[in-house]
Amino acid sequence: MKKAKRQIEKDFLPRKEKYEKANATFNGRNSYSKTDEDATFMRMKEDTMLNGQLKPGYNIQVGTENNFVTGYDVFPNPTDTRTLKPHLENVMKRLECKFKTVIADAGYGSEENYDYLEEKEITGAIKYSTYEKEIKRSFKKKTFNPENWKYDAEQKEYTCPCGNPVPYKKTVQKHNSSGYLQTYDVYQCDNCEGCPFRDLCTKSEYGRMIQRNENWITQKSKVKELLSTDEYKKLMKKRSTECETVFGQIKSNQHFRRFHLRGNEKVATEWGLLMLGYDFKQLIRLSKV
Repeated sequence: MKKAKRQIEKDFLPRKEKYEKANATFNGRNSYSKTDEDATFMRMKEDTMLNGQLKPGYNIQVGTENNFVTGYDVFPNPTDTRTLKPHLENVMKRLECKFKTVIADAGYGSEENYDYLEEKEITGAIKYSTYEKEIKRSFKKKTFNPENWKYDAEQKEYTCPCGNPVPYKKTVQKHNSSGYLQTYDVYQCDNCEGCPFRDLCTKSEYGRMIQRNENWITQKSKVKELLSTDEYKKLMKKRSTECETVFGQIKSNQHFRRFHLRGNEKVATEWGLLMLGYDFKQLIRLSKV
């Protein structure tokens, strides 16, 4: 008993305390840096070794209008999809305004973000990750892609390239990493056994299974319709020149490629000063025209 008690006190309890402290520091992330606990390990675009090194960093968000920075934020999560909502909320709160249109690249396109913009009555000119692929002719020629299969909405049934029905089986709901609830209808083919196209269609031993998200399909359809207009095509081109110019000027012309301070608050202050300087330079440049 003395040996077990000593092991609990000197090994198990200190280790438990260490793990609890680490879990609290993670705060929903999958990693953190010991030298800067607010920073998260991310795969950087600039990697001199070209082997995808993970380095501690921050996800910087910048909002622009008419070539001026109107807002900025610093986030610890590496993906852009989870930064759109808090960034817009912060900028609208600071400026005491409401945006009519928000333009962003495909990294921000998600069902959750589209629903949020629709709820706030904001027009979202935002591509989703597979947008460019889906508008190409080659995408329509992919026989075994279920998005190209015949679908009967009344019968709730797909028809596979072999002519077999793929009926509805069940509806499932699941929360994503940010807590957003998504609903999927599951369809499964019962006639995959002996099908000559099975190896081309599916690797599953249970047969071809499809998950259909009606809300996501509706949202993507709206995006395609919106971005097909000349007005929003021009806005998307303008976004690339406005937002990317900020990072180009800061990184290439001012040679700022890493933060000198540590901690979310200090990094945000450092980035904020850079954005103020950028706007002053823009103001001076335009006053000389």
